[in-house]
Amino acid sequence: MQALFTLTSSESKRLLGKAVAAMPEVQQAKDQGYLVVGRGSTNGFILEELLKEKIDKEKYVAGQIIKGVLCVLGQGLRARPVSFHKGEVIEVEPGAVIEKLTPGDIFIKGANAVDPFGNVGVLMAGVGGGMMGQSYMALKAQGVATIYPVGLEKLIPSVEEAALYGGKMMLGRTIGCRVGMACVADGRIVTEIEAVDILFGLKAVHYASGGWGGAEGAVTLIVEGEDAEVNRCLDLIEGIKGEPPLPAVKNPCKDCGAPCSFVGKEPAELPAYLR
Repeated sequence: MQALFTLTSSESKRLLGKAVAAMPEVQQAKDQGYLVVGRGSTNGFILEELLKEKIDKEKYVAGQIIKGVLCVLGQGLRARPVSFHKGEVIEVEPGAVIEKLTPGDIFIKGANAVDPFGNVGVLMAGVGGGMMGQSYMALKAQGVATIYPVGLEKLIPSVEEAALYGGKMMLGRTIGCRVGMACVADGRIVTEIEAVDILFGLKAVHYASGGWGGAEGAVTLIVEGEDAEVNRCLDLIEGIKGEPPLPAVKNPCKDCGAPCSFVGKEPAELPAYLR
């Protein structure tokens, strides 16, 4: 049996949240070791599924693409990151526990791009590459697994090529924040395709993308498999349809210190889409 459905960006994030939270290795790390959930809007959905309670997902971010520009949420507005150690919730910055992580522990890292070749791209605006710069080499050195949940709305032709461009000091002009990109060719990538396999053991095909009237960034999938599992999958999808988009939260540009073309500007100096 084949079945077709479309997911908005928020619905995709909810599906990814359910799938990553259900992964046996994630549950094992959460209950028996360390499970570190880095910041990111999709990671906020994962955290809700792990905690089984609502959080301010729109504040569980550092860098963000919001109101049509690259932006950074200020420290004063960010939600405290959450990790787990042997079943207990610990509210610490991920950098505080990285040196304690060992094989079997898991770091869940947000991503900004994915390509058909299994590469993910992470945008970096912070000093030293932000959390990516702080964590990636340390995790590699210690042999700790990283999971990158990333929706297919972020599919680009080649992360490897994209990462050859950009960088805060290389960009002559930007509309929004200056960034560079890290290309990562390892780690476990979880898109909607992997999510359907994790939850239902079904093959999924990325069938179409885009839409309007609230479906901007949507992806359309076809799934195939045994009737019972396909119907179970569609029942879950029907249950997450209507997941609301996250509200926009950002600091006033006049108070922001990010490397951005709008930094220090008063509201009257900003384009209408940022006011």
